[in-house]
Amino acid sequence: MKRLTCAIAATGSLLCSAAHAQDDFYKGKTINLIIGSAESGMYDSGGRLMARLLPRYIPGAPTIVPRNMPGASSVIAAENIYNLAPKDGLTLGTVQPSIVLNKVLDPKARYAPENYTWIGRVQPVTLVGVSWHSSGVVKAEEAKSKAIPMGASGASGTSAMVPWALNALTGTKYNVIRGYQSSRQQILAMEKGELGGVGSTGLTDILARKDWTEGGLVKFLYAISRTRSKHLPDVPALVELAGDDVARSVLGMLGSVSDVGQTVMGPPGMDAGRAVILRHAFDALMKDAEFISEAAKLTIDVEPLDAAALGKLVAASVTAPDEIMDKLREVTRPPEGG
Repeated sequence: MKRLTCAIAATGSLLCSAAHAQDDFYKGKTINLIIGSAESGMYDSGGRLMARLLPRYIPGAPTIVPRNMPGASSVIAAENIYNLAPKDGLTLGTVQPSIVLNKVLDPKARYAPENYTWIGRVQPVTLVGVSWHSSGVVKAEEAKSKAIPMGASGASGTSAMVPWALNALTGTKYNVIRGYQSSRQQILAMEKGELGGVGSTGLTDILARKDWTEGGLVKFLYAISRTRSKHLPDVPALVELAGDDVARSVLGMLGSVSDVGQTVMGPPGMDAGRAVILRHAFDALMKDAEFISEAAKLTIDVEPLDAAALGKLVAASVTAPDEIMDKLREVTRPPEGG
């Protein structure tokens, strides 16, 4: 089958290549899909689903092998893909969207989000802060008068940055406990009473536990977004917790990770013809009835963006006035002794 020969690149320029001449490249090959989280959870389950079904749309039907690379809220995986992965079209990645925000906060991070070879977005990701019903904090406002331990992974992820920012900007008293390797570890620790809540986790991970939601065992404190989630119309978006314009802008930047969402990318400088093939395959997969059905079972709400639109969104997410950037860095910095 002849494949698409021209595509709009993520930079917005017209990229034309003899992609059909590469139809045999992937035959008998293996693509490594690096997943920037531990096993289980939305990024892992979604990545494994794509690894299983994407090959049907790639000429030559290569094998895609998912490889978990957890650590530092996907920063380890992001740096690996950016700096070490070969650029031959045989390495892809799916990582937490907070890697975009992390680069804004840490200019020394060894990657530039706008330079990845973006393949596409599966869905915007609704991230939420939650508490356990027995924590004594069931609404965001109550965290101003009662301190509770909130689980987090590394300092570079939203699970730590959001509670720290809320403490600094709104007067809450979240006590961030870092060191958990995955959202699953955090929410299980919450269930056991080790934690009072989790600073940031995927809404899908919570909705998958129907006994929690239907039994009122978990409470939604906020949605890490700029507008309320259609799934949680009664839960405030992060920006609604702000008391002034600066705080609103800062919390809006933190909320932007929701729009970037669950994505697939390759290393910068990937072979152009193979990037076209992979983007075309991804776009086709997002319309695949089996993929959409299987994704729904994983509570993944397929709402794709193509590479061009995703690239523009990422580029916009790393720019803001200096005043807002400085304030964002200030309020998301790990507290002394914590």
